[in-house]
Amino acid sequence: MIMRKGLLWQACLIHTAHVNALTTNLTRRVVIFGLPVATVLAPGQATAAADPLETAGSLVSVLKPFYRLEAPLQAGKYDKAAVRATINGEISGAAVVVYSYTLSPFCTEAKNILRDAGATVKVIELGDEWVPGLLPAGGAAVRAELGAMTGQTSMPHIFIGGASIGGLATGTPGLKSLLNSGDLDRKLREAGAL
Repeated sequence: MIMRKGLLWQACLIHTAHVNALTTNLTRRVVIFGLPVATVLAPGQATAAADPLETAGSLVSVLKPFYRLEAPLQAGKYDKAAVRATINGEISGAAVVVYSYTLSPFCTEAKNILRDAGATVKVIELGDEWVPGLLPAGGAAVRAELGAMTGQTSMPHIFIGGASIGGLATGTPGLKSLLNSGDLDRKLREAGAL
């Protein structure tokens, strides 16, 4: 049932548009999962800000309360002090650490951005994805403890120089924000990742 509810949350917008093509009215029904309507109806006119991953990633703020409740339930009982000590050791032992899901396009994009920037990155794969059955107990415990430490349970979760910057499109300030502002290179250099 959790999976079914999760899928319902992902369906963000159903839009019916009437399109006049060569004097014939056509009706297109478009199911959009986090994409701006302009991207679907007029893809040639969509702006760079209409990056599908960035747009979909920004929807995480809507799901954040659900994730915050779900993560500790999924993790169950675990040794919080030991997991926190492991996390602290990982983020203090590398200039850039990315907690990731193997199958997540958001995580893949974040790892590619960092590697394309030339950063040395320590990637910690928590599991295939967060859904039950794809995230092993150890990964669920790390996810829950990251949530307790930073308030973020979504992945990727990126640390640069020991500080959380958030994820791909969300966080403080988030990887895409650092990249778009031109501050990513400076932050990576300050951390010793380049």
